[in-house]
Amino acid sequence: MKKEPEKFELPTFPAKIDVKNLIAKGKVGDRLKVEIDEKLNLRLDEENVLKEISGNVQLTLLEQEILAQFDINYLAKTVCARCLKEYSRQGEAIFDREYLIGRRLPEDDKLLVDKNFQIEIGEPILEEVMLDVPMKPLCSEKCEGMTGNDK
Repeated sequence: MKKEPEKFELPTFPAKIDVKNLIAKGKVGDRLKVEIDEKLNLRLDEENVLKEISGNVQLTLLEQEILAQFDINYLAKTVCARCLKEYSRQGEAIFDREYLIGRRLPEDDKLLVDKNFQIEIGEPILEEVMLDVPMKPLCSEKCEGMTGNDK
């Protein structure tokens, strides 16, 4: 009997921002800046654990959508591909997402403002962090790999 490959599920990091006041009282061009500072212990894959996320999201009200501009810093624990030692790695993710207002179906990579006037920011943050993690992380460019002195 052939063994099925193990299925990998994306981790979740539920985080929402309430945009009700921005939509109800705002006019096109109004902005809202939201600070993010989260301590986590979220396993991204077999070798990477997301420990912290900080930064901000700048929200701008457009005619039928909200533009979210993310500037995120993160700290992850990972394993060096050469010496196999665990180390901490800092990274940065700067990206934009658009959230549609109303009941229209999402177009392209646009997300929706939900019925409670909230936007989900956890999923896009995780996507960008996972894209930023190197395929072969190194604790240092000078890492010599496993030597006879390592224990």
